[in-house]
Amino acid sequence: MMYAVYFEPEDWVSFREAKRFGVGDVAKTTLPTAIPFYGAVRTALMLKKGIELDYHKPPSLSKELKELLGDESHPGKIRLYGPFIFSQCNGKRKHFFPAPKNVYVKDGSYKLMPCSSLKTKVDDYELDLAWIPDVKNVDEPEESYIELEELKKLKQGEPFKLENPSNFEIEAKTGIGLEKSSKRVQEGLLYNISVYRFKNGGFFMLTDSEETVNEVSKLDGVFLGGKQRWARVWVEEFPFNLFEDIDSENAAILLLTPAIYSGGFIPKTGRFGSVQIRAVVGVRKVAVSGWDVANGRPKPMYHAVSSGAVYYLRGKPKDPTEVLSESLLNQFGFGIFTYIPYENF
Repeated sequence: MMYAVYFEPEDWVSFREAKRFGVGDVAKTTLPTAIPFYGAVRTALMLKKGIELDYHKPPSLSKELKELLGDESHPGKIRLYGPFIFSQCNGKRKHFFPAPKNVYVKDGSYKLMPCSSLKTKVDDYELDLAWIPDVKNVDEPEESYIELEELKKLKQGEPFKLENPSNFEIEAKTGIGLEKSSKRVQEGLLYNISVYRFKNGGFFMLTDSEETVNEVSKLDGVFLGGKQRWARVWVEEFPFNLFEDIDSENAAILLLTPAIYSGGFIPKTGRFGSVQIRAVVGVRKVAVSGWDVANGRPKPMYHAVSSGAVYYLRGKPKDPTEVLSESLLNQFGFGIFTYIPYENF
């Protein structure tokens, strides 16, 4: 059974892009990975259990709590997949996921690129080519998300559409840096940062772990993102299993969260488990990092494949773990996917 863990910010929230940030810089707010949410939940649970937290000092945890809460290199028994965006208006809740990058619009209808037998060379890999067979009256979609009900239609091979959430705005804020040893303004350190402001919604994570549900249900909220903004937290059953199989024999994998593969944009073997990758669409590298609060230093930097990338397969993996295990940091929710169908051309 899947559960949704909802995070509803009471004010603006930001997740700064992973790059050096100095005087006069403009920092872009990006959709976050799972790592800030793990940190927020872990910190809130430690405070709930009476653990003293000091900046730049690892907390003192019992063996039992270490097994439950993990650390910066392992999530312990907490399992969270995401994050994704939700909106809630007039009692109706909508769940948004990254749109597949193999979608195009023809005559106002959304289509999936079929896969041809034509070959293309990408780095050291020879793959088949997924393409648009008829370019007349074709456009790129303006939307970057697909809502849950539309994702279900796509998985079943039915007509679908994409949609952008309308419940958040991106605002520009100006910040002034302070000296480390005091609250005085540091000379010359003026910066701009863009932030998200949600209206009737926020982020949600998914989990299939009963232990995660039991622990997170004890929380009223967490401090999330840059400047530690408060977000209300609650848990509900989720009406759909993302790993649900599809009827089509032609299966593709849609990445719902970034993935870190040994070969860069695919595993070095060119396979997910025993299944060969036939074609790829929309693979784009994104930098993944974070800040290690306990030790006061940046976390390791990884280059991940962005969510929305699509991998056409020659067959179906017997188990989702064959796909998940190929991504580094998969225990933190990297490489989460769902199956979608494709056609041959």
